[in-house]
Amino acid sequence: MSTLADKTDKEFIVASYKAIQALDKAGTGGITFEDDVDIRTARNRLLSVIQSNGYKIDDNGKLKKEIHHV
Repeated sequence: MSTLADKTDKEFIVASYKAIQALDKAGTGGITFEDDVDIRTARNRLLSVIQSNGYKIDDNGKLKKEIHHV
């Protein structure tokens, strides 16, 4: 996936994280299978951009910068 410029990075990552939270809260009750697939695809793409920029959503649902030990 894409790596964002430093200036844009954090702002976009936080917006993507908030969008994922909103999608998770919305649930899937009462929507068509096709819409559910589209929502999951959008969520996964946002998550992929977050992860490719060195962040993760931890098990508690919090956004964290990943630390890589060398």
